Amino acid sequence: PEWLSKNAIYQINPRTFSKEGTISAITAELPFLKSLGFNIVYLCPIFEMDASDELENFSKRQLASETGNPKNMYRMNDYFSIDEEYGSMDDLRNMVNTAHSLDMKVIFDLVYAHIGPNAPIIKEHPEFVLQKPDGSFVYTAWNFPALDFKCDGLREYLYCNMVYFVSVVGVDGFRCDVGDAVPVDFWKEARRRIRTIKSDAVLINEGFKPEYLEIAFDANYSFGWHDRLRKIYCGEENAYILPEYYTKRKFEMPEGAKRLRDIDTHDTVTDWEGRTESIVGAKGMEQIIVMNYLIDGIPMIYCGNEICCTAYHNMFANRFYPGKYEVTDRDDKYSENSLRRQTVLKTLNAMKNESDLLCYGDTEWLDTDAPEYVLAFKRVLDGKEIVFVGNTKNVDVEISTELVNGKKCILSNAESKFDGDKLVLKPYEYVVVE
Repeated sequence: PEWLSKNAIYQINPRTFSKEGTISAITAELPFLKSLGFNIVYLCPIFEMDASDELENFSKRQLASETGNPKNMYRMNDYFSIDEEYGSMDDLRNMVNTAHSLDMKVIFDLVYAHIGPNAPIIKEHPEFVLQKPDGSFVYTAWNFPALDFKCDGLREYLYCNMVYFVSVVGVDGFRCDVGDAVPVDFWKEARRRIRTIKSDAVLINEGFKPEYLEIAFDANYSFGWHDRLRKIYCGEENAYILPEYYTKRKFEMPEGAKRLRDIDTHDTVTDWEGRTESIVGAKGMEQIIVMNYLIDGIPMIYCGNEICCTAYHNMFANRFYPGKYEVTDRDDKYSENSLRRQTVLKTLNAMKNESDLLCYGDTEWLDTDAPEYVLAFKRVLDGKEIVFVGNTKNVDVEISTELVNGKKCILSNAESKFDGDKLVLKPYEYVVVE
């Protein structure tokens, strides 16, 4: 649907989004997010979690966080209930209704590859879980019981769950956790059912199998994209590895495939050493965000990036078990860097929403004098084009002005004027021209 193709996604982890850590706190901030031009919000799982504190049921990442928090938001206890940590079902309905009143869409996170070991539904229906010959449960790599999609009863139960949230709560689609681990024919039927109720509902696969896009999903993730972005901008790799990766993946994907373009997510801020914003600074992070908006795909912004947040986040930390971690200060909207970021995002969101070129245009990578340092590409459609040129490194770079000469600058953080033969880009500077 065009509402997905021509917008950015704003990802919210309720635990790190605000000091309150509640659905109501998210609702209160929706007008601010809308003022920046965000029309889609995606919530990490807010369903009832397994609260058992047996360490043998913790994932390795949960243990590594050292928070002591028994609740893992990807270890489900009841798919039909809202966890009390976040609020109530009424709070959730109010959030969705508020978003819709602002003409915003809401996407929920589904966790169907596995389930919590104490979930009441698998005690009542143990056949819902994969079992060994001795009747014991099969566990996934994350130390959760693996659901058995050969069981028709399980499928009906999960279809009902999706239909409930689309029809009763009004959600506009789902991000499907490790969707590749669930059979594609399940997702195909799920898509048919939710679209019977809401014709433009979407499914986003947290996976990368090309055939899943052909059969069931509207978009997928691109883990290799954000991994390479991180290494390039942090000085670990040369810039040219990104167009090489892009070209390889393009020919593996179906024609017109939509991929998410992100850098921070609830996963990366948990697993990577230090926030990207802290390492590359506000200028470097701005350039990454601009690039993710202008390249083909669907940009995704992680909560706090809109105000240059550098708080030390972890998906297992909450207000009850903070450990050594922090949350975003929602009042930190008035620093120079934050105000600059908000202005840039308003511009980018308007461009994404209004430009057919950014939605449907072809992407062509461009050669530069310094391929180790500089990334350059253009989007082209019906004789119109937008060109991006950016210095990805923490050093000055001089390149020819050939790519930008005679064109109108529409977005830039560069101090240099490009009216001669050479363009000097200081660390993390970029220009966008048309």
